[in-house]
Amino acid sequence: MLVVPFRWRWPCFIAALALVAGGCTRSKPPEGLHAGDFVVRIAIDPDPPRAGENVLHVDVRDSQDKPVDGARVALVYDMPAMGAMPEMKGNGDSKPLGGGKYDVSYGLAMLGDWYVTVGIEAPGHAPAEVKLKVSPPRNGYTVQSHGGGSVRESGPHMLEMTPERQQLIGVVYAKVARRPLSLSLRAPGRVEVDETQVGDVVLKYDAFVEKLLVDHTGQPVKEGQPLLVLYSPDLLSAQQDYLVALRSQGAGGSEQLVRAAEERLRVWGLSSAQIAALRSGGRAEPRVTIHSPRAGVVLEKNVVAGTRAMPGMVLYRIGNLGRIWVIAELFESDAPYVQSGQPATMKLPWAGDATWKGTVQFVYPTVEERTRSVRARLSFPNARFAFKPGMFVDVHVEVPLGNRLAVPDNALLASGEHRYAFVKRGEGQLQAMEVRVGALAGDYDEVLAGVDEGDEVATQATFLLSSEAQLRGVLPRWGQP
Repeated sequence: MLVVPFRWRWPCFIAALALVAGGCTRSKPPEGLHAGDFVVRIAIDPDPPRAGENVLHVDVRDSQDKPVDGARVALVYDMPAMGAMPEMKGNGDSKPLGGGKYDVSYGLAMLGDWYVTVGIEAPGHAPAEVKLKVSPPRNGYTVQSHGGGSVRESGPHMLEMTPERQQLIGVVYAKVARRPLSLSLRAPGRVEVDETQVGDVVLKYDAFVEKLLVDHTGQPVKEGQPLLVLYSPDLLSAQQDYLVALRSQGAGGSEQLVRAAEERLRVWGLSSAQIAALRSGGRAEPRVTIHSPRAGVVLEKNVVAGTRAMPGMVLYRIGNLGRIWVIAELFESDAPYVQSGQPATMKLPWAGDATWKGTVQFVYPTVEERTRSVRARLSFPNARFAFKPGMFVDVHVEVPLGNRLAVPDNALLASGEHRYAFVKRGEGQLQAMEVRVGALAGDYDEVLAGVDEGDEVATQATFLLSSEAQLRGVLPRWGQP
């Protein structure tokens, strides 16, 4: 009795199983397959096919059963990915034999289920495709589909893939629908002083600074707080003129002189209380105290003790930092969306997730030529004075767009300036459609043209679909600018 070593038993079992499987035959498809306006007859050699070189005998005839010569017969074969094994694919080599017959050689790397697509193009005929499934070591083949192809750019870009294979590579669909969209605009910004909260202390006569009561920049001041003491011969002369006019009341024209002298003092900045004190005291005072016109901090101080102050000179600039401006630099493409009155939020780069709410106050009408950016002015409260002029911040403006037709962003594939989506067109068929998009609103993109409401688009495994579609030539513009 022959004893088979144990290490040989498993290969022998596999070989025996292959022989048994090879003896099982499948029913052959019809002799002629109608693909477009072709009648195609296909035979495989060897039968059953094997791991290695194989030949497909293709007989192409027209609707009148006349042989079609000069056709271009192309073959693509592939095996879907399984587990850790990647997808395998390749192309066949076609050889015309005359009389409408063609031999296409192709090599299979291993046993198993292989999908074979035969594409046929001939002058005067529409392109056609026949899809087969061969499963060495089993006999024969199974016809998956046959009909008009999608080789020409004028035809629909259709990718045929069985539902089982779609599930295997992880294709997931989502519907194109109308939904509320909002555009998130993000931009860097710089904190600045609110110009409407700034006041200058300006002198209107010649004077000399005798004493500074507020002597450094950044010092907080209250409205009406004394800032400095001035000595002014011009002011002294004006006060004396006023007192002389008061003493001469009763004479002709004295009332007009009093009013003119008092108005001159008011124009020069003396308050009603100071004029009343001058009138009651009856003595001109060459020194005058200048008070702050508003509450805030000293932004600029342009004098020191002993300085001669000329008319029109800015002594102090005082600003209220309780409300600040942020000048944001937005992309030029964001200009149509940002408008005055829109809510905005602000974050400091070093302050974690803390945010502050404000409002878009003004959008500047020009574009910065150097940076090609659009500037927007935003207003924020600053009650705790946490924001200092000159700080850099991050600005976020949420722009509601209303209900618009939208497609998931992960359904779109980009090629240069073009975007494509794979649309489900029935059981086992996907069509590559170019999509024209509008606003890019986060997870969804606005659709302007290309797909319709209710269409189902692939949102997962789109890269694998694009590779398959590119291999089969159903993306005619893929890779073009």
